[in-house]
Amino acid sequence: MKTLVISPDYSEISIGGVERYVDNLIDYCCEKNSDVIFLLPAIKEDSMEKKGNVLIYKRKFLESGYKKILGQSETADNVLKEKANSFFLFLNTLFDEQKVDIVNAENFHVDLPPVYSLVLNMVCFAKKVPVVLRAHSFAHTGMEKALVNGLFWERIMCVSKSVASDFFNKGININKLETHYPGVDVKQFKPKIDGNWLRTKLKLPAGSKIILHASRITDRKHEDILKEKGITTLLDAFCPLAAKNEDVFLLIAVARAPKKFKDQFQHALDKLNGFVQLNNLNGRVICKEFNLEDMPYVFDGADIFVMASENETFGLVYIEAMACGTPVIGTNIGGVPEVITDNYDGFLIEPSNSSMLTQKIEKLLYDENLRKEFIKNALKTVRRKFSTERQFGLLFKRFEKIIGLGKDNVIPNTGGKP
Repeated sequence: MKTLVISPDYSEISIGGVERYVDNLIDYCCEKNSDVIFLLPAIKEDSMEKKGNVLIYKRKFLESGYKKILGQSETADNVLKEKANSFFLFLNTLFDEQKVDIVNAENFHVDLPPVYSLVLNMVCFAKKVPVVLRAHSFAHTGMEKALVNGLFWERIMCVSKSVASDFFNKGININKLETHYPGVDVKQFKPKIDGNWLRTKLKLPAGSKIILHASRITDRKHEDILKEKGITTLLDAFCPLAAKNEDVFLLIAVARAPKKFKDQFQHALDKLNGFVQLNNLNGRVICKEFNLEDMPYVFDGADIFVMASENETFGLVYIEAMACGTPVIGTNIGGVPEVITDNYDGFLIEPSNSSMLTQKIEKLLYDENLRKEFIKNALKTVRRKFSTERQFGLLFKRFEKIIGLGKDNVIPNTGGKP
């Protein structure tokens, strides 16, 4: 089986859940020496790299930064036409040369202009190659809903039951919907890597306690991502803790922004620092960027991980923290309850409830028996349910079955209902 994976999100462009998912998928395929082709955006020049049976193409026509200028000028339209045409020609040639059996399109309904979904579906239809949409995001707009519902996706594989349910409620064909969770590399994210690394990096005393939040602070759609990611709620919750405990610090690990969002990133960072100053938390709240390879050490060195999001399709950072033996607190929204079982391997609170969050953080900081119980159960959850070995293995088995079913043009309900 030869699989083509196309993703407009990649860690060389920015850092986030989809980007880390794609990195994990590449690592898995290289380790298994799978017959997989990756088509990713190029930062500067087009390139091709071969790792065993894995081919990695990077092409400038897949970089999605021009989406924001779409329709604003004739020049923008011409740029889009040129890039879409390059995408079309590349696919045609690739399909003929490589004999692709199935295509997996990552988040095409939100991360690229609509013409890309149309071109991909058209080429796959002409070549009689099944194409799967891997959905990491909800469909917010009418156009996004139309792209999910109106094209020839063989399957729509959602990162959580929450995303699948959202699609179903918006009229998407139930027989096409499935849930396939992302995974975490438990060989990379694991407990007791180097507990002193983070405190040394932050120049904090050895006995200090660190509450960690990690997320991006820029987004294509949402103007107030600090609120959406629960950072403002976390700051409100941290104030009374900081007043009572001089050894407790809050680390907000922010993801590097793409160059096209640098102004938005700086605006969000300035706003975040303003909230810190307003709450007299200077010196107690640390905002810092980390490289992707640093994150296992960051999670491992923290005492608690908190992301009190108001909107979350899944939350890869939760399972990364859990895999590192760091107790977690999340919100009872979206796909988060599919990751965290309240009072078993973490805490769930309602969004925007800062007083409840304060109580839960304090409980996890100082109740050692509870911490140990949550850590033990969380490690079980991750290894049983969320390892990349398990999730990617299931994904490729599903691709194999789709190819077999596609020969008879029969698409039964496989039980993957939301």
